[in-house]
Amino acid sequence: MTALELLFWVNRVLFVALFIAVGWRAFRQPTRANLNTALLFGGIGTVVLIGLVTDVTGFTAPWLTGLLVALLNVCPWAMLRLVDDFHGTPRWVQVAGMMTFIALAALGLLLFNEAPLLVELATIVWFLVVGGYAAVAFARTGRRSRGLTRGRMVAVAAGVYLFIAAIVVVFFAAFMPELGPVSGPLAQLLALAAVVAFFLGFAPPTWLRRAWREPDLRSFLERSVHLSGVEDDRALLLELQRAAADTLGVPGTALGLASADGTTMRYVQADGSFLEVPADTFVGGRAFIAQKQLIVTDAAASDPEHAEVYTNAHALVVIAVPVTAEQRRLGVLTVYGDRAPIFVEDDLWLVQLLADQTAVILEARRMAREASELRGREDATTLKEEFLSAAAHDLRTPLTVLLGQAELLERRLQKDPTAPVDPAGIARIVRESRRLRDLVSQLLDAQRLESVGPSADQQPIDVHTVIRSCLERYASAERPIEPAMGSEPILVRMDPVRLEQVVDNLLENAAKYARGGAATELRVWREEAEARITVADHGIGIPAEERTMVFERFFRASNAQARSDTGLGLGLYICRRLLEGHGGRIWIEETAGGGSTFHVALPAEPTSGEVYDAPAEPTGMAPTAEAGSDA
Repeated sequence: MTALELLFWVNRVLFVALFIAVGWRAFRQPTRANLNTALLFGGIGTVVLIGLVTDVTGFTAPWLTGLLVALLNVCPWAMLRLVDDFHGTPRWVQVAGMMTFIALAALGLLLFNEAPLLVELATIVWFLVVGGYAAVAFARTGRRSRGLTRGRMVAVAAGVYLFIAAIVVVFFAAFMPELGPVSGPLAQLLALAAVVAFFLGFAPPTWLRRAWREPDLRSFLERSVHLSGVEDDRALLLELQRAAADTLGVPGTALGLASADGTTMRYVQADGSFLEVPADTFVGGRAFIAQKQLIVTDAAASDPEHAEVYTNAHALVVIAVPVTAEQRRLGVLTVYGDRAPIFVEDDLWLVQLLADQTAVILEARRMAREASELRGREDATTLKEEFLSAAAHDLRTPLTVLLGQAELLERRLQKDPTAPVDPAGIARIVRESRRLRDLVSQLLDAQRLESVGPSADQQPIDVHTVIRSCLERYASAERPIEPAMGSEPILVRMDPVRLEQVVDNLLENAAKYARGGAATELRVWREEAEARITVADHGIGIPAEERTMVFERFFRASNAQARSDTGLGLGLYICRRLLEGHGGRIWIEETAGGGSTFHVALPAEPTSGEVYDAPAEPTGMAPTAEAGSDA
């Protein structure tokens, strides 16, 4: 056997094998595209089989060559039908193609023996025109497609080009026998390349399918991996739908999330609004209820109740795949387009894979939420335990003093009812009673601020007046206060009692943590449209890593926890909430030489003739609190 004969037999075997492969797929999945593919290779395969039979039996007949030519003419017609499946063609093109095929088939059967040259020329033109048109259409579809579909369409286009070239070479060899030594091997090589390209396009091996799929799958994973942390259902659904549409190269997708009981389905619409419908609504709902894949080639006819929805979305064909995780029904992924899928089995496989990945994302998101809720409960429990411990300790201290001093007075009275009153003991009882009152008041204030908010009793007040009232209470304090205030009124709109509470808290903190006899510095001024107050101490300061937390409830700086009079950790929290409720803010800076400086800013009321814009945020400062300490 010569090399040319071997090549000839290899081509025959490959074309028959390809016909069997596509024929079996059309039998299992009788879609229009699969049937037209079987028609294309059925014509070629039949010609090859007839050739094998005649070679083995030696049978010849005058009409046989005409029959073979007629069968070959099936190929361009089948290509034209495939173009309509994959790319779309005008109706008149399909009609003209069918009429031309009928005419050429009749011409080959009836006139080949009488006018072989005419039949061969007509066949060559038919192959060149239709085959060239089909190859260009397939190539264009491939460029518009993605991943696996792109690779398969490019292979199909190449196969069409090569197959047409092989047929043309064979017919030209019939006209010019002297070219036989060249045309024969060339035609077989072109046919071999064509059948290999057709195999890659219509029946690619598994390893090649995976290679073509891999880039798009990686792209989907990269786009969706962060979505498990997205809290907003709307943003999650929109991004997953966009990622799936880009990966599949389809006009649109719809991802529905099922309710906990599985009775309703929620979709996000193009305008961002939610659409809630019964779970069995639309083709996707049917797939969800049945928990199986669905392919509908005419959605409007299959679901006439919602035909207008499909028409408006240009959804002629719908593929729906349930989204499930460990038997939990999470939702459904629906893919739609204006024509049938080019390669149904691959598209369905990819949609299923995206649905599985979507299920992973939804499950990860659910578990993240549960973990967050669990951490929240744990944090709340820890906070409660810390609060109870701190409250018990701080409330017990003044109660112990009160009880001890009261018992001492009681024993003195029992021994000598006429004994003089102990002024120091009475003063100690009063002082600790006030401290106990202040601690309880802080607890009540914190609870009221959480549930009700700041006081609504807001009125224009002069900051200087409030500050002077506070300073009067500290006139006899052991630690001096050095005020720096102007004489012009600075008006703010606030509850005066609440502003006094803020200033008192800051002054008490400064006095509590000051070192030696260092004075507390208090400064009041107006800066553009803001009233500004600063309270600076030269005390123990606050660790830099803790300055972002000291305005939170129950937090106390680590370097202050060893002290016995640190309080509940609510003073600065109350200050922050009060100021925020009146449009103000508070933050902290380190005092030069050690200590802490607390800054307060409140919107100032314009004086006569003044108009101010809202104050700009100070550079490097947060709108409320950067750091601080409440002992």
